[in-house]
Amino acid sequence: MTYNIKHGEVSSLDSIATVIKGQAPDVVVLQEVDVLTNRSGKVDQATRLGQLTGLNSTFIPSLLSYDGGQYGLAVLSRYPIRSTQRIPLRSAAEQRVLGLVEVELDATHVVPVAVTHFGTTGAAERSNQADDIKAALADKPWALLGGDLNASPTEACITSLKTLFTDAWARGGSGSGYTHDASLPTRRIDYVMLGSAWTSPVTASVVGASSQSDHRPVVVTLILPWSQTLFGDRVPANTVEEADTRSVELGVRFRSNVTGTITALRFYRGTGNANGYVARLWSSTGTLLAQVPVSDGRIPGWQEVALPTPVPISANTLYVASYYTSNGLFARDPSGLASAVTSGNLTAPASSSIGGNGVYAYGSGGFPASTYKDTNYWVDVRFAPSP
Repeated sequence: MTYNIKHGEVSSLDSIATVIKGQAPDVVVLQEVDVLTNRSGKVDQATRLGQLTGLNSTFIPSLLSYDGGQYGLAVLSRYPIRSTQRIPLRSAAEQRVLGLVEVELDATHVVPVAVTHFGTTGAAERSNQADDIKAALADKPWALLGGDLNASPTEACITSLKTLFTDAWARGGSGSGYTHDASLPTRRIDYVMLGSAWTSPVTASVVGASSQSDHRPVVVTLILPWSQTLFGDRVPANTVEEADTRSVELGVRFRSNVTGTITALRFYRGTGNANGYVARLWSSTGTLLAQVPVSDGRIPGWQEVALPTPVPISANTLYVASYYTSNGLFARDPSGLASAVTSGNLTAPASSSIGGNGVYAYGSGGFPASTYKDTNYWVDVRFAPSP
């Protein structure tokens, strides 16, 4: 999310935090943030918004001395923040900066998150600032850049930035993308830009927050290309099948549009499931490609087990992921696979297009090939595309 909060002047930090929490973002870049200024009651707004949203926070001052405190940019993150850097930009009047923060998504992936607020003196100033940002991020293909750029999509500074980044709205938004003025927006000046490594599908939206600031926030959803799943953190509408206690193998037919490897198998454990499972990966014709016992996790909830040896899969080829439960009581949503489910490079095809999806086999475990009412049994994989 990118959000110009106008130092809480229009409403309150509590209202702004409510807008942020309503979107449940993993990373938020903020502009016009006060820290210990007189006008904002000596509140450290970056820290306070972190507390109100439950996110880690860091502040990057644009103005090192302002109204008894400082004024500038902030980043909130669900993930650990490993470093924060302040990079001054060429400015014709008020000093503008680039905040560059390293966010650790996992042990092997640290993503550069950048935030800025371009100047208002004219297009030439903003073009200089775009050039400065490109120089700072030129060697960072995983960079994410968000901010109030005070420029329409056709201005030279935006065109310049797009030689290094892609515009998330152009890739995944619908409509005008207007964000300013928040009460009745007529301008698109708030952006999220994506480095060249972000090639997975993107969705983007403007949040309907009309009275908390003079800008509306922009939210972008990215699929981590190195670790994809079909269902993510979604949960079933029906977490237990009360009437069926037979042992059964439950699965999903899926494919990827690129080559890669299956690194783990996942399924959603219903409220009455027994202990102990086996997860399996199959070819579309029933050749067993991998199987692994699953250690019990939270109930209900997603269970996930890494494959000791990742299994390569071919592009545009059907496979089946499944798990065995000895006492039924499985999570299921009838008609859940009547339409295709696509996430990143992965797709669980619509049931009618492949002769049935949502598959099962009663008994002591084996290749699931029967189907019933296009049911989604909430079986999933973790997929890593080939480099």
